[in-house]
Amino acid sequence: MTGKTHSSLALTARSAEWMAIPKAGEPSTPGHEVVLPAESPHRTLMDAIAADPDSMGKALREKCGRLPKPLTTGIPASHVLLRVLDLPEGSPQDLRGMVELQVDKLAPFPADEATFSYEVLDTANGRCRLWLGAIPTKTAESLGSCLRAAAMPPRRIDINLLGWWQLLRDAGKTGDGNGSRAFLILENESCDLVLATAGIPVSVRSLDGLEGLSSEELAEEITREFLFTLTSLDLDRTGQPLTEIAVWHRGKAPDLTIQRLHEQIGVAVHAFTLETLPPLAEGLSRRAIAGTPLLDLAPAAWREAEASQRARRRLVSVGGTLLGLWAIAMVILFGGLQYHKQRLGHQETLLAGLAPAAENARAVRDRVKTLEQYIERKHSALECLREVSDLLPPGIELKSFNYRKSKTLELSGEADAVSLVFDFKKEMEKSELFIKTDLPRTQRNAQGKEVFKLIATLPGGEIQ
Repeated sequence: MTGKTHSSLALTARSAEWMAIPKAGEPSTPGHEVVLPAESPHRTLMDAIAADPDSMGKALREKCGRLPKPLTTGIPASHVLLRVLDLPEGSPQDLRGMVELQVDKLAPFPADEATFSYEVLDTANGRCRLWLGAIPTKTAESLGSCLRAAAMPPRRIDINLLGWWQLLRDAGKTGDGNGSRAFLILENESCDLVLATAGIPVSVRSLDGLEGLSSEELAEEITREFLFTLTSLDLDRTGQPLTEIAVWHRGKAPDLTIQRLHEQIGVAVHAFTLETLPPLAEGLSRRAIAGTPLLDLAPAAWREAEASQRARRRLVSVGGTLLGLWAIAMVILFGGLQYHKQRLGHQETLLAGLAPAAENARAVRDRVKTLEQYIERKHSALECLREVSDLLPPGIELKSFNYRKSKTLELSGEADAVSLVFDFKKEMEKSELFIKTDLPRTQRNAQGKEVFKLIATLPGGEIQ
């Protein structure tokens, strides 16, 4: 798990678990801290984030510190519409269209207000089995605001259950033979159920709100939901009957739940502790660095903003390279100037009595002074380009960059909205590089873009 810098953060009912993987070396020791105190009025950490993302972001920063980019954040399955779908095989575009129809059909929230994704599990006989995940866009945005407040902007939003499934599969615990198996993951007062045939999930279900239940009530609730799920699948009819139930838990084994499942289902029930598996955060990291298309509930706007930032960084990098070349040229030029200065001094000593030669020497000296003034670079075109690149917000495209040394810098371009133009002007006015910034005009063109012209005054210049 080396070669790429990555970190993961798993948000559970009231706690956070994290792990950082440096570019070289061994992964850091996983951390685990309770983030949501017992006296909080919110039932879960995700509820608290939705209510006050900024405060929870500060709490996460205090507990977790600063995690390196890119960051994968896992959220509980109980906060996600998570299903296993069996669809006709098709291109990625066709599959996305079919998945979107299923979201519209299954989601308890409007499809146009949802962020959804899918992950292919298996393809066979013209059919495609996949994970489907969907959350309200406002849930993703609240999470993003929280993590940005924690100085940990996320790259991906994953699901904790899929991290556990990755660890079970890597440990060879999911099975790959005949028959079907059920996996119950009991953790943090929640229960996730996965039914798999030949190691491939066929159904998933998540139970939440189990806190406060007695052992008897918990066993009855889990058994009832298990029977409901099993009946809806009718595995016996498919020729892949249920052969085993694996109960993965923390701490003491849920003996009463195991007993009820065995009595009601009539198959072997085995208990295993989650402590025998690697940490959940490692499962999320393994998924993130696998390199295959994965379920990702991050809004598309996040990826677009990240692409824009990468493009801006490339522009700054190119500008930095050009600035470096310019600096080298200036060093060479400055060295030449020093050489001419020394030569000038020698000539003045030898020809002190010759007026024509002295006049010639003074002329050379004047030229040297002019060149020294010319190499002043604090307000050069490249410096102005660097400053504009740093201040330019996403959504604005520059069309022209007209630089007049010691006078003005004229910019023109197009913006998605007039508010972006005014925001850009305000940022330019804050820059120490320009004396003042004027916005003579803006107008909307036929394509719905806001066309603008902006004039910044350089020291020694004036608006023409």
